[in-house]
Amino acid sequence: MPHLCDMDTRPMPDPGLNPAETDDRTGAAPGRSTAALNSLADVFPQGRVTIGALMDALGDAGLGLMLIVFALPSFIPTPGLPVGFVSGTVVALIALQVMAGRHVVWLPERLRAVSIPREFLVKGAAVLAKPMRVIERWLKPRHAAFTGRTARMFLALPIFVLAVSIVLPIPLGNQLPSVALIAFGFGLIERDGLAILAAIILSCVALAWNGFVILFGAQAAMAATAYLGSLGWF
Repeated sequence: MPHLCDMDTRPMPDPGLNPAETDDRTGAAPGRSTAALNSLADVFPQGRVTIGALMDALGDAGLGLMLIVFALPSFIPTPGLPVGFVSGTVVALIALQVMAGRHVVWLPERLRAVSIPREFLVKGAAVLAKPMRVIERWLKPRHAAFTGRTARMFLALPIFVLAVSIVLPIPLGNQLPSVALIAFGFGLIERDGLAILAAIILSCVALAWNGFVILFGAQAAMAATAYLGSLGWF
């Protein structure tokens, strides 16, 4: 099976990087995250996509790209399908291993055998690809202290909490945590400390939103969303 990172022909700084062992580098050069998302339809032309096949396709892409790809299925609402549970569990396991300093990401075979609908993965990639191209133009390596190896071990904690919030059956509770995870992915891929700070802020907003839904219910959350939409926020 081709790797997502193989779909881009531009040179890559170091293809042999693992999520827990990279320092201030990543397995994706600027723009490669968008190229990888655009190639999902080619890598998985039909049928369902197993978690194991997706991990194998990612290869040594790096933690940032893994976060983006596994946050995608949760970004698209999938009523009746446990997509958020599966992708959130994968991200949570990855985060725990990064916190523990593991050099290779491991997933149990039972989880690797779980499959998700290809259409949700490809649709999510298509929805995000265009704004991602715009965002990538503004990202650049800066404030390296927020993206180095030690920083990633600390960042794994909020990433883990976001993943758990995706796993929980919270109505309207997957989208904002998924956006925060994608922001973390961008920051790590492009080594942009400001993007990491933005991701931390988004994480606080996402967790506050989910707390609001838990306390006041989905109907109140939908009313709040409609009100903000009337103000032009959405």
